[in-house]
Amino acid sequence: RAGRRGAAPGPGHRGAGVMRVQVCIPHYFKEHADPGDNPNGYGSLRSGARLARSIALSRCITALLDLQRRPETCLLNISRKSIDHLANGEEPLEVQISICTDGANRLEDVLDLYRNRIQVIDHPLDNPRDLPLACRDHLIQNHPDADLLSYMEDDVVIHDKLFFDKQLWFHNKTNHQFSLMPHRYERVDAGSMDTLMVDGPLDPSFIGRFAQPQKQVASGQFRGVEPVSFDIADNPHSGTFCVSQQQAQQLRGAELPREGFVGPLETAATLTVLHRYPVMKPSLECWRFLRVEHGHPSFLHYINTLPHQAAG
Repeated sequence: RAGRRGAAPGPGHRGAGVMRVQVCIPHYFKEHADPGDNPNGYGSLRSGARLARSIALSRCITALLDLQRRPETCLLNISRKSIDHLANGEEPLEVQISICTDGANRLEDVLDLYRNRIQVIDHPLDNPRDLPLACRDHLIQNHPDADLLSYMEDDVVIHDKLFFDKQLWFHNKTNHQFSLMPHRYERVDAGSMDTLMVDGPLDPSFIGRFAQPQKQVASGQFRGVEPVSFDIADNPHSGTFCVSQQQAQQLRGAELPREGFVGPLETAATLTVLHRYPVMKPSLECWRFLRVEHGHPSFLHYINTLPHQAAG
């Protein structure tokens, strides 16, 4: 049975026009000196990665907290020694964050920094590789009141303040029949390159088992001003997924996949939705519309080992 430590502040009274987002993040960290113990190169098992992993987890949580929108901003009025309240004038957005761990292998000092802002849930498991699946199950099964439910690996960093607004817009416009994944990138900042999009096209023989990729199958205007087109993704993985309340209800009544897309980590992040909904991503020319940073880079070495060519 899952154990709980601490709790994020309750949402309180939920008035009209408040978007509520529930995020669940599987978190596991155990350094391995032997690369043979980590054949997939996961950052959570990488030798000497404690500092980098701590920074990535902290950035992940902080970015989510920064997405929240509350009705007021406060001003410290030094002159009259008071706290002045100012109306924000934005639609409120509440983000509740649950961190799922195995109860032992985790960055305790980082979690402790956020102890009043997050909920930590322990899932003692015989095989820690199943933690992403346990986190996924907890998200889908326990949050029927959230408008959006988001699963996120613990090194995903969201910079876009309208990330969840875009997700909700997409789900409503597509009648909750599709899933929208962001493009995931790492910073390069060398020569003419600023970023590396790390989830490029998969081998057609592999992705063909799950989907038939197609370019520019849909288009729309976010908030009536920002045009964007979407592809059926040739690589649906992003290290995260976001489902609507209606989709979560459908998934809640279904048997969720436990294997089938690379390993348990990728199955939880991708096959959870891919087995039920066609997965779209913004078309390449619109990739900045929905993107997340991979906060613990793992792919930059390919910049120096693979040939460079113009996109075809």
